[in-house]
Amino acid sequence: MKNKGILGPNARRPSATRLHARRAVSLAVAALFAYAAYVEADDPTSAAPMGDAWTFSLSPYLWAAGINGEAGTIPGLPPADVDEGFSDIVNDLQFSGMLFYSARKGRFGISGDIQYVQTLTKDNALAPLFARNELSSKSFVFSVLGEYLLVDDERSTLRLAGGARLWSVENELKLSTGLLPGTSIKGEETWVDPVVGMSGRFNLGPKVFLSGWAFVGGFGVGADVTADLFAGVGYRVTDSISSTLGYRWVKVDYENNAFV
Repeated sequence: MKNKGILGPNARRPSATRLHARRAVSLAVAALFAYAAYVEADDPTSAAPMGDAWTFSLSPYLWAAGINGEAGTIPGLPPADVDEGFSDIVNDLQFSGMLFYSARKGRFGISGDIQYVQTLTKDNALAPLFARNELSSKSFVFSVLGEYLLVDDERSTLRLAGGARLWSVENELKLSTGLLPGTSIKGEETWVDPVVGMSGRFNLGPKVFLSGWAFVGGFGVGADVTADLFAGVGYRVTDSISSTLGYRWVKVDYENNAFV
């Protein structure tokens, strides 16, 4: 697995080292990439009862994420390799929120995914040139998908979906005065990717089910390519509440000038 494409500070200062680029990438997308284990308030791939009434689902979840890939740093320098697990990221987490949502009526529906992560890391790795370094990273991802129910029987459901995914990432590196004067370096980018794919569920029994999805997108409109794959095992606590444990892999390859 090799994820490409979230930023390092967009700057031309030799003090913005590869170490900061690695942190910028891993912290900015702590909830966006690699592997996942999450709990939800309702299965987001479940089928709405066929009929004229709208049904709605809100599914908060937790993502124990890591990241592996490459990130651009200073213009003219090669990308930095990134390989960090969840334990490296969680120490710097300031705030995060993640939510699946859906609204369905008959065979048609709207669904999506909202993710926000804010992190802050502090160190003195550049001393004595700079007394202290603070790297703030914010990332927001918002997906909107239109759905059509292809299969709906007692054992399984299968939905075709397509829509758009918005990415917004901002990093700010603050360097306090040491031997060199203090400065602030900021890099940010927002783009939208078209996405298409399928989601489904298969019942193993009255309480246990398998769920998953596969989406691809980008196509050069925003990112060159993006992909989102998930597979999980779920358990129905009641008719309206279930929990799911699974593995999620997300890839994005985006570049715009020095922003990689």
